[in-house]
Amino acid sequence: MLAHMLMTLSMSGQPCDLTFMKRKPLIDVVIHDRLALAMMYGAGPKKMLELFNDIRLKSGESVSISETWSIFPMPKNGFTQAELDAVDMAGGEQVAGPKGETVRQMIKNVYHCTSPEEEEKYLRRYLAS
Repeated sequence: MLAHMLMTLSMSGQPCDLTFMKRKPLIDVVIHDRLALAMMYGAGPKKMLELFNDIRLKSGESVSISETWSIFPMPKNGFTQAELDAVDMAGGEQVAGPKGETVRQMIKNVYHCTSPEEEEKYLRRYLAS
């Protein structure tokens, strides 16, 4: 599923938030189109594995699919402050996790939030998307 999402985002140029098991997330990044181009031009499994282990971002950074925890597509033009302020935060209290976690708890975990302000920021962002 992660590979499919990465390919789709590589083709579309749509920004996303990438979260990782062992480090802070990357916010509003764009996946370089080299993944989509490689697939389009017939790259085989060996080459695609190589590319997924060195996923380039438009910012110049690179990440590996093996360290990626989740991918949250975001709107192309981001959010206005008014859109974020208008988010219905009740959605964060819905139980959604396999062990009864709320959406809020899951966002806190995957974004590695260290403060209530960070938790609120990323939860609003997630719910707005």
